[in-house]
Amino acid sequence: MKSSIFNLQFSKERGFSLIETLVAVVILVSAIVGPLTLAQRSIHSAVYARDQVIASFLAEEVIEYIRSVRDGNEHEGKNWLNGLSNCVGQLCMVDVTLDSGDAFDKCDNKKLPPYDSFCELLAFNASRGWYGYKPKNDIEWTDTRFAREVQITTIPKGNNSDKEAKIEVTVRWKTGNLPERSVTVRDYIYDW
Repeated sequence: MKSSIFNLQFSKERGFSLIETLVAVVILVSAIVGPLTLAQRSIHSAVYARDQVIASFLAEEVIEYIRSVRDGNEHEGKNWLNGLSNCVGQLCMVDVTLDSGDAFDKCDNKKLPPYDSFCELLAFNASRGWYGYKPKNDIEWTDTRFAREVQITTIPKGNNSDKEAKIEVTVRWKTGNLPERSVTVRDYIYDW
């Protein structure tokens, strides 16, 4: 009889009860879920930061392109706003991959999905590393999540009108399930 009691007591000490097993599983799951959640949030933050940097560069790119067109007009003896008229006083799209004569185009007068933008989405050419507007039937260009709106406003100064202009570039995008974001860059150019 002693041996059966001993065996019964010994088997209780060797195994885990159901409650001990459940507690161990909860601790293990908590130890795994916490770092995975942190990693997921870090990835979302990194993607958002990448998109914000790209949007800032896309906005600055247009500012520099418009400055280049203005400088080219000055060197050729043309009106300093020559070629920029599609953007003066209205929203326009600027494709910096094209010559300045073809680079400026008016945006649509109705909002285009998926954002609150009147301008088309930019496309990306991976082989060249360019952002621009997708030519028809060109498979090298893929659509992006970025829409870029450009507006130039002339600022009259007394009797010397049109000697200064404000450039405003807004780039809109949506990353995953996050709300729509935008970056706006403003700069001023002058008639030399």
